[in-house]
Amino acid sequence: MFSQISSGARAFCAIISLLCVAAIVLQLSMSLPGYADRGRTLGGFLLEYFSYFTIQSNLLVALCTGFVALSGFNGKWFTRPGVLSAVAVYITIVSLVYNVVLRSTFHPVGWARVADELLHVVNPILYLIFWAAISPKTGITYKGTFSWLIYPLFYIIYILVRGALTTKYPYFFLDAGKFGYPQVALNIAVLVVVFWLFCMLYAFIAQRITGRKRQS
Repeated sequence: MFSQISSGARAFCAIISLLCVAAIVLQLSMSLPGYADRGRTLGGFLLEYFSYFTIQSNLLVALCTGFVALSGFNGKWFTRPGVLSAVAVYITIVSLVYNVVLRSTFHPVGWARVADELLHVVNPILYLIFWAAISPKTGITYKGTFSWLIYPLFYIIYILVRGALTTKYPYFFLDAGKFGYPQVALNIAVLVVVFWLFCMLYAFIAQRITGRKRQS
C-alpha cells in the first residue's frame, strides 16, 4: 500500500514545485536577452541553459513534488521512495557545490539574485524538509543507492562530450580545455565520492526514520 498524504502536505509540495518552476523561468528570463549578443542561436542558448545540473535538479524537484501534490505517493516513477531520495541527493549537491565553491564567483543583483537564491538555497531546503518529513522511505537500501549515481555519471559524460565539441562547459571544474583531462578526471573522482557519500548518508537517515516509525 502506498503512503497517504494529507492536504496540507500536498499544498506544501505544490508550493515547492511552483517555486522551482518560477525560479527556472525567472533565471531563464534574466539570461535570455543577451543570448544573441554573445553569438548564440536561441536553440543553442536553451540547450546550454538546460545543461546546468542546477536547472536539471530543480526541474526534477518540480516534477517530483508536482506529481506528489497532484496524485500523492501512487507508485508512479516520480513518487517512488528511491527516486525522491535520489533527487534529494542531487539538490543537496547543487546547494553544497554552489555555496561552497561557486558563490564567490557570482554576484547577481535584483531579480537575478532572487532566482539565484531560490535555485541554490530556498528550493533545496524546502525539498529536504519534504524528504525528511513527508516522503516515504521504505525499501531504501545501501546497495540500491548505487543506481542513484547513474544520472550524475551520464550527466558528466554528456558535459564532457558536449564540451569537446563546443568548448563550452557549464562548470569551470569540468573544463577540460582549460585544465586538461587528467585534472578534470580528478575533479570528477572527487565529485563521484561526494555523491556516493551523500547517497550512503541519505540511505542511513531513511533507514533510521523508517525504523523509528515501525517502533512507534
